[in-house]
Amino acid sequence: MSLLFRRFGEGFALLAALALVAGAGCGKAPDNRPKRVPFSGKVTLDGAPVEGATVVLAPDGGSGNAASGMTNAEGVVHFTTFESRDGAVPGKYMVTVAKTAFPDGRPLTADDPNYDPSTAVTAVVKGAKELLPVKYKTAKSSGLTVEVKAGENAPAVFDLKN
Repeated sequence: MSLLFRRFGEGFALLAALALVAGAGCGKAPDNRPKRVPFSGKVTLDGAPVEGATVVLAPDGGSGNAASGMTNAEGVVHFTTFESRDGAVPGKYMVTVAKTAFPDGRPLTADDPNYDPSTAVTAVVKGAKELLPVKYKTAKSSGLTVEVKAGENAPAVFDLKN
């Protein structure tokens, strides 16, 4: 190093120091969470799109990371595990679908204070009414399952029946 320093002078030392600082300070911290893949689905009831339904993917077997989302006007849901629309961790899931209306008749929406997008849990509100068949609200009774694979996935289709 001393030969290099004498040959190239202080400029070399400064350049080397800048390279070390730039390499250490660039970029974000590594994401140590499980890898997610983009994943979406469509919810219909007797063939018609369902808007405002909360869809939860619960890991089959009980351990792992759930994903959730709310359907738009076309019945499409984009799933979130940790951050908005980051998808789902590859694996097998049990699926629940629920749509709740409050006593005043208004449906639950993603911007409602009673909706928690990180867990897709709705607050229990006295007099609230389920707008979809109740069997789809629990994983054991819904009968809905899906497998998310590493790589690309076709959108899941959840066709609910009255």
